[in-house]
Amino acid sequence: MMAKKHRFYILRLLLFFFILTLAYPSYSAVELSNTGGEFRFGKVKAPPRPLQWKVLTTPHFEIFFYQGMEELSQRSRIILEEEAFDRVFSDFRDLYTLTPYRKIRVILFASRKEYQNSQASGLSLSDSSEGVAHILINRLVVIGQPTFRDLRGVLTHEITHLITLGPFKGDLLSSMTQGVPGWIAEGLAEYYMPAETRFPQREVALRDVVLRGEVDALEQISQVRGNLHYAEAWSLTDYIANKYGQAQLSQMLKAVIKEGYKDQTFKRLFNRSLKELWTDWRQELTSIYQEGAEFPSYTQLSSPLFAEYRDQTMVKTTKEGQIFFLSSHQGRFYDLYLAEGEKVKRLTEQTVSAFDLSPDGQQLIFLSDQDGERKLYLLSLESGAVTPFAPEVTNPVEVAWSPQGDRLAVTANRKGDADLFVVGLDGKILSVIADSPADETSPAWAPDGQWVAFVSTLQGYDQIHLGNGKTTRLLTRQALHHRKPAWSKDGKLYCLTGEKGYYRLAEVDLNNGQTSFCWDYRETVLEMLPQEDEAFLVVLYNAGRSEIYRFQR
Repeated sequence: MMAKKHRFYILRLLLFFFILTLAYPSYSAVELSNTGGEFRFGKVKAPPRPLQWKVLTTPHFEIFFYQGMEELSQRSRIILEEEAFDRVFSDFRDLYTLTPYRKIRVILFASRKEYQNSQASGLSLSDSSEGVAHILINRLVVIGQPTFRDLRGVLTHEITHLITLGPFKGDLLSSMTQGVPGWIAEGLAEYYMPAETRFPQREVALRDVVLRGEVDALEQISQVRGNLHYAEAWSLTDYIANKYGQAQLSQMLKAVIKEGYKDQTFKRLFNRSLKELWTDWRQELTSIYQEGAEFPSYTQLSSPLFAEYRDQTMVKTTKEGQIFFLSSHQGRFYDLYLAEGEKVKRLTEQTVSAFDLSPDGQQLIFLSDQDGERKLYLLSLESGAVTPFAPEVTNPVEVAWSPQGDRLAVTANRKGDADLFVVGLDGKILSVIADSPADETSPAWAPDGQWVAFVSTLQGYDQIHLGNGKTTRLLTRQALHHRKPAWSKDGKLYCLTGEKGYYRLAEVDLNNGQTSFCWDYRETVLEMLPQEDEAFLVVLYNAGRSEIYRFQR
């Protein structure tokens, strides 16, 4: 009899895994597929460095961390208790009437390497997400993020999964349920994230399909396989909250699980079928994403420099005309390439997330986390030799080489947010540009090496600041995002400015911080690099691709 009950339980569990594997593909941050990761946790693959685990207990969470993560754990506590929990639980409190809330265990890891070594997830190192919400056992495992913004976003996103789906574990184990479609599960998680923590390129992708009249159907969105699907899921959820009231989100989730994902359910809730709801939302999108629609298309007037290489980003050049860029051409994020005329070659075996060139063009410095930890390396462009570069500041995120070649501006995350340091070529910290509790990112040296432009958030918008190690000053103040500062050789400062997925190249007045647009085309500019005579290399987003173009102002 016991054997029969055991077999019945196993069959139900396997069915549960099957259903939820369909509802949440491998790209999702919710691990509900039968990987076994939730049960193997702690059974390490190889002897790690000794980890001295501690626990921080709060009213609604148990936060596990180890040595060196004390400040990160406190910042996580603030995000979880004072922001994420209040933001999400209040809307889903009624779902816990019969199922009392249980404290969520949150396990923090300093690096992807230690996260993977502890088998917190069944996914491979290259495929693992930034966090895994184990719904069955009420646990969240998170890797330390590059920035505080990223940390806020990941924690809120994953906690939303646990709070919204947690009360329905019993229903989801039942063979009677169809599961939760991906657009609802991920749409809720994206909706409850603070607006400034959502990945900007997701809304860029959404605006692109709206202008081209190619918004995905609900079946496609529910696959949640990239930036566009996340943005569509968030936008549809946001539309429902604004149109029918935020309180309807919890009722929609409950009804879909209890009654099924079908027209009848949505007719009862909103008096609209799924198709009608999609159509209403689609019409709303055209009014939201109109800015720039009247401009001509630059991609119809010009051709990309490297059309066969997909998802290009972070372009740099030498005075000899060599072009360096990152691309996911070989399916990795990212590989570093060098283009000399029509010849393009890959430079490193390691994936690269950031890099910069020395002023003499003889070497470059790059950042890679292929081995599970963010580290800097020097690459000789003559010999191809790669040498580790270990500055005093740990956990680097970005790097910029000074025009004089004697210093580096390094963005690093030492306490839960990204701070900005000046480092000598021997790795020693020379000065601190900015180390506030907020993030300071995107360092760009002025041509004379006296100032570094960087980005930090002020009142919900990314703004450009200037710093020199002794003082800093706020430069831009308009109620728009100002990102990716870059200097021309004659001392002009440019940036990308905009919102709602549309960003334009603009020149910044160094006296008053006002910006003047240099871009009157439909496409969003993702990256830009000033060249001689007011020419630029720009990375444009169009039809799901990000590619490098030449642009003359």
